Amino acid sequence: MTRIVSHLAIVAITAITALHSVATAQADTTYDCEKISVDGNNYNISAFKATTYTLEGEPKVEYPSKIRVDYQLNPCQAIVVPEGEANSHCQAGAWVCQDVKLVPPEGDPSTIFLRTIAGSAPATDTSPAREVAPSVALAEKLEDVKELPWNLTLKGGNIDGQDQSAIITFICDMAVTDSNVGPTLTKYENGVVYFSWKSSFACPQQTPAPVSEGMSSFGVFMTVLTVLGLIYLVAGAVYNHKVYGARGLDLLPNIDFWRDFPSLVADVVRHIWNSVTGRVTNSRGYVSV
Repeated sequence: MTRIVSHLAIVAITAITALHSVATAQADTTYDCEKISVDGNNYNISAFKATTYTLEGEPKVEYPSKIRVDYQLNPCQAIVVPEGEANSHCQAGAWVCQDVKLVPPEGDPSTIFLRTIAGSAPATDTSPAREVAPSVALAEKLEDVKELPWNLTLKGGNIDGQDQSAIITFICDMAVTDSNVGPTLTKYENGVVYFSWKSSFACPQQTPAPVSEGMSSFGVFMTVLTVLGLIYLVAGAVYNHKVYGARGLDLLPNIDFWRDFPSLVADVVRHIWNSVTGRVTNSRGYVSV
């Protein structure tokens, strides 16, 4: 008896663990800019992967010089820092870097400080680990654009205790075929920098969406149904053995029903067949008792 109950517990625990693993596998999707899926449409922006795009901001007067806020970004991966140029780039792992420059009346601008807007960084003694956590979603429709634009959100930055992120709105424009044409800066507000990026690479591909490798909803339903069936059989067998002392096939719950089940199915099929073929006979007489 104890062994049967133990087996029942093991079956239930195994089923719950399996379902949790399936849900986790479906939720854990690695970002790949070559295979982006948004609302059933596929996008491939891997043409931007090899380039670090630099955007110059508008200088603001800070007498006697000016301050200019530039941005560097890559929508596919962390910015690759060329050898010997670490001083002009954010720390390793940055996807979007804010470069605040001093623009003197004469001479070249010089970097005052660099700040990571989006990127990943390991934990330190003073701050927890940060993840860029790329995510995609449809954006608001534009009147002059047929295809719906979509947003790529990158996170992970922190400036003076305020979380930072970047939202890149990709807009389908078949006239822009050069991958060297980068985004434009829209605004920086409340720790979020907004970019707009028109490109033919932002248009949906004409290929069907890849089939998900995770278990489908029907598969999950059948798994749950199977587990419940096993629990029903094991629990019923335990009950019949404990209460009635049943053995063999009599351990099965509702054994009489299952013995008659084939006949019931045959009767239903026969009734449906007779109804379809018109062989049903309606007797209007009386049967004497």
